[in-house]
Amino acid sequence: MQLEVEGLEVPYSQLDDVILKLTDEVTVKVLNILLEHREIIDEDIVNILNEGLDQNETETPEEDNIVRIALKEVRKSLYKLNERSLARYRRVRDKETGYFVYYWSPIWERIRDLIVSRRKLTIKKLKQRLDYEQRNLLYVCEEGHTPVTFSDAFEFGFLCTICGQELAQKENAETITALQSKISELEKILKTGLEEIQGIEERMEKAANN
Repeated sequence: MQLEVEGLEVPYSQLDDVILKLTDEVTVKVLNILLEHREIIDEDIVNILNEGLDQNETETPEEDNIVRIALKEVRKSLYKLNERSLARYRRVRDKETGYFVYYWSPIWERIRDLIVSRRKLTIKKLKQRLDYEQRNLLYVCEEGHTPVTFSDAFEFGFLCTICGQELAQKENAETITALQSKISELEKILKTGLEEIQGIEERMEKAANN
């Protein structure tokens, strides 16, 4: 998806896989809608979600079992996001009805920190794997079971403990190159994402002060 704030379009392809590790698919959709609006009420979120379902039903009429999303489900997702400090609300009493109306918005700082921490953890694990590959002579069987170091291979008599086949030295140049490429890619994504989010935060803060 793309987030547009005052003419600034920002790719948020990083977001879904990060949030899905913490919550469910509907909540991810709700958060993505929050990211497209400065403030929005829960009923409008329900309408947006169900408009998308109606459009899909029109395009694929053979699927007649599409379940519309209820207001209580959206509210449950909003409360979940609020508990995780990913969204906040502003409560205003309606002068005509006397009921409170809740205006929801995303918490940029928390979303940013969440993306950064998850990406840094992934990069850290990849670097640890890269260091392991570079420091060790690894041995593997023809079936490709988990590679082992020379000392472990020697201890096992150069036989795979899973299938019993003979272990041979693994050529890991391609693995090292792939790990280096992936680390570089993620570091670039992280840097770009931080710059984009910082730019949006600055524009929103400027707009709020005007």
